[in-house]
Amino acid sequence: MMFITKENHSCIYTLDTDSQELYYAPVYQDNIVNLSEFAPVDLDSYDDVTEIESIQQQLIAINK
Repeated sequence: MMFITKENHSCIYTLDTDSQELYYAPVYQDNIVNLSEFAPVDLDSYDDVTEIESIQQQLIAINK
């Protein structure tokens, strides 16, 4: 499982390996991430959808 973090995002991103859907999990204090908290990214909740799509494309490229 590959992860991407972005500055000013308080989460990490990964892909569902079957559907290549983008998922996120929050990053807590001391950079702790609970891997059981991954949830699908809701594109409607982001102002800059192109940045989120870019993250998804980066993960797809890494997984090839």
